Formats: sequence, C-alpha cells, structure tokens
Amino acid sequence: MADDRGKKHARPLETINPLNLQHNLEVLSYFRTFVAVIAGTVIGILGVEGWSGFLPHVATQLLCVFAMYAKGASVKEHFHSWSKLWLHNVFSSITLLSYMLFWMIFYNIAHVFA
Repeated sequence: MADDRGKKHARPLETINPLNLQHNLEVLSYFRTFVAVIAGTVIGILGVEGWSGFLPHVATQLLCVFAMYAKGASVKEHFHSWSKLWLHNVFSSITLLSYMLFWMIFYNIAHVFA
C-alpha cells in the first residue's frame, strides 16, 4: 500500500447545480426587466428623444450588475462566469422592448398629451 500522507490532494472541481444557475439567471432577468421599466418611465417623463435615450438603458443595465454584486452575489457560486452576469438579457427583446414601451408611453403622457 502506498502512503498518501506526504502528497497534496488536488481540490475537487467546483460545480454549479444547473437548476440553481437557471433560477439565478431568471431572477437576474426579472430584475433587469423591472429596472428597464423604471428607467423607461423616468426617461419618458424627462423628455429624452432620439438615440440618446438608449444610453440610460445601457447604463441602468450595467447598474444591475453592481446591484447584484453589492447584494452578495458571487460570480463563481451563482453565475458561473462574468459574461453571464454582465451580458445576460441586456439586449433581450423583453428587456429592450419593455424599456422602449414605457419610454414612449410616458413621453406621450408627459409631453404630447399634456
């Protein structure tokens, strides 16, 4: 029998449960959509027009990353990679179209129909 006392054991690979990863990404998607609706409402009320109205959408989506990080979300434990946390659903149809919908509705309410 070999003596294992002097050898260093390799650390086991850290894995993420796929169901937990899916749940974390769904929570991030809901959070991004909620922030997009709020940002679209604010930008519409402020009366921002044209392509400059998309910059706040990108900025608020990046703020979602910092909010998740500040809440205590660890990339290795909860999202598997930084790209999942940074880019997941930033420009998805639900998030972007929700932003545009609320932007247009509240722009019209505050500036066109007023």
